[in-house]
Amino acid sequence: MARSLALWLALFSARGGAPAPDGPTAPAGPAAPEGTGPLVWLNPGQGARVAGLVQLAQQMRRARRELRFALTLAPGDEAPQGFPPGTAVLPAPPETIPAMRTFLDRLKPDVAVLTGSALPPVLIHETHARGIPLILADAQMTLEGWKVRRWRSGLASALLSRFAAVLAQDGDSARRLRKLGGRRLAVEVTGPIEETSEPLPCNETERESLASLLRTRPVWFASSCAPEDEQAVLAAHARASQHAHRMLLILAPADAARGPALAAKLAAEGWEVALRSREEEPEEQVQVLIADTEGEMGLWYRLAPVTFMGGTLHPGTCGRSPFEPAALGSAILYGPQEVPQEAAYARLAAAQAARQVSGEAELADALVDLIAADKAATLAHHAWQVSSVGAGASEQVMRAIFAALDAKGRA
Repeated sequence: MARSLALWLALFSARGGAPAPDGPTAPAGPAAPEGTGPLVWLNPGQGARVAGLVQLAQQMRRARRELRFALTLAPGDEAPQGFPPGTAVLPAPPETIPAMRTFLDRLKPDVAVLTGSALPPVLIHETHARGIPLILADAQMTLEGWKVRRWRSGLASALLSRFAAVLAQDGDSARRLRKLGGRRLAVEVTGPIEETSEPLPCNETERESLASLLRTRPVWFASSCAPEDEQAVLAAHARASQHAHRMLLILAPADAARGPALAAKLAAEGWEVALRSREEEPEEQVQVLIADTEGEMGLWYRLAPVTFMGGTLHPGTCGRSPFEPAALGSAILYGPQEVPQEAAYARLAAAQAARQVSGEAELADALVDLIAADKAATLAHHAWQVSSVGAGASEQVMRAIFAALDAKGRA
């Protein structure tokens, strides 16, 4: 482990400043989640993508059900939805020795996972001093960041030597980290930990049965549709059906309880409708299948080569994550209202993995265009690639965390 006068000075200057027990910097609520399983502390630093940690935590909980999680955030930051139940969300501890020691006394983590570009000296030193394994993941070291740190390379080397594993976003970051940490520093390139979605499950027997029934029919899926979406979706379906008269729309209302009423409304308008909750099948004459059952989104994404993300056409509505269809190879159409998944749609659009439409007319045009199987397949393949990159990085980081936990358990 490297020693550094700069680290000693940083720790010396951090000796004071203990917060009052009930002060604004004291951790809110319980210091740790309930339970007795190993506690994984996730601490995203500067430049970190907190949303990507959702995927990581979900993967770890599926692999080891006993794990507990604590997430520390800077003031003003909010935790994205999707962390495993029971995850404790706490204010990040101040960079003073008394405050850090109090925090660690209360939290008692079994492993600490830092992400981003920050290397907080007090946190790293005090955590390592207690024998708690440290993992630096999703690390990004820009050229500018490296230039700043190289003048204090002794401090960076001392801090990096305290990590059980260092995992970088890219090759350039890995090379700069090695220059700072020395030749003995092992750095693994994982790619970025980015928001994705695990493939949603489905009943494979049901999928095979429906796929056989649909055979070569063109199929598209309107996911989690608000009532405001329905006119545009049905108009697009009517127009696309002029080019492919056997086309089937699978329409999942955002509120599944609306299924029977929606089916009655569409039937009154002249549509041939089947209702999933009544176990009605999408026979050849059926034009719209109302998917009003819970827990079957994975089935519809698998059956439909094209998915329109409902809740994205009108302000005030909110749809599901676009990584759900991306992970299952369905091409994605979406409207201009991407919040709260704006970053996810931006990633998919930049990779030519999703197509934005401004309203009813463009939705119809895009659907007609994507009837051509090769175009939908290209879009879907790009979406799957984006989803797979984030999932692969999470898998590598998870293995490093488990290795550190297992080594600690054997010590």
